[in-house]
Amino acid sequence: MTTTAEHPAVFDPKDLARIENLELLASRVVDGLLSGKHRSELKGGSAEFTEHRGYVPGDEIRLIDWKVYGKSDRYFIKQYIEQTCLQVIVVADGSGSMAFGLDGGSKFQYARAVAACLTRLVLRQRDSAGLAVLGKTLRNYIPPRANPNHFQALLELLRVARPSGETALADNLTELTRRIKRRGLIVLLSDCFDEIDSLRQAFQFLRARGHEIILLHTMAPEELTFDFGGWSRFECLEVINRHLDLDPALIRREYVENVRKFLADLKRICGETGTDYHPLPTNKPMGEALAYYLKRRSARLKQT
Repeated sequence: MTTTAEHPAVFDPKDLARIENLELLASRVVDGLLSGKHRSELKGGSAEFTEHRGYVPGDEIRLIDWKVYGKSDRYFIKQYIEQTCLQVIVVADGSGSMAFGLDGGSKFQYARAVAACLTRLVLRQRDSAGLAVLGKTLRNYIPPRANPNHFQALLELLRVARPSGETALADNLTELTRRIKRRGLIVLLSDCFDEIDSLRQAFQFLRARGHEIILLHTMAPEELTFDFGGWSRFECLEVINRHLDLDPALIRREYVENVRKFLADLKRICGETGTDYHPLPTNKPMGEALAYYLKRRSARLKQT
């Protein structure tokens, strides 16, 4: 992998090796189809017709087979090979708060490494992978495709993306949902520093559109413990020239309690919206942490 000082390696191949024999599964059949690794082998290009399925609200009208409608007086959708695989869109929070990180690198560096490994895994299992980077706006969106060569476009976006600006996570998730053509699996990598009620509404909107959601909650260990010593200056990473000078010891107990409440509220709304919540602290080796989650999810889903 070619790297420069301005475009460092997005992920460590050793981390990818930890997960390459694992799977990212949907908890249910999406659009009536299983993920690519579990489909029977299909031949031909991505535009090859494979089967019909019943029309459901939200489907594109252009995909209706009008000849079948003329014979049966019922609406059916034409399915093509590209549409018979699970659609996975990895969403990376690129707001300024994701730039935080001390010795282990930033939350964004950690999240983009996870995003790269997950999209590679999805393509290897013959499903389609897409990518979105969110900031104050929906900054970048690459629609999902199942072509293995698609990984280069995803990797290039991750390589040049930088965290900056204010958080508008909930609004951007809602905007992204409107752009997604098919129901699928949304994997969100974020610290979730947004209004809890707004996040709940965004998750509900995604679920109402038929999407499954995984939240890989990316936090730095210092954000969880506030383990800083002596008077320090804390600068806002989202608003220029905003900072606080204080002694961390004086507010640590109150801070940790507020973090505890934030995590409890976030887990609660995930439970309410059927979102699969999993913490990813950045001091955990990425490949090991991701492999643990994938194994645990796979084992849980195969028992249901």
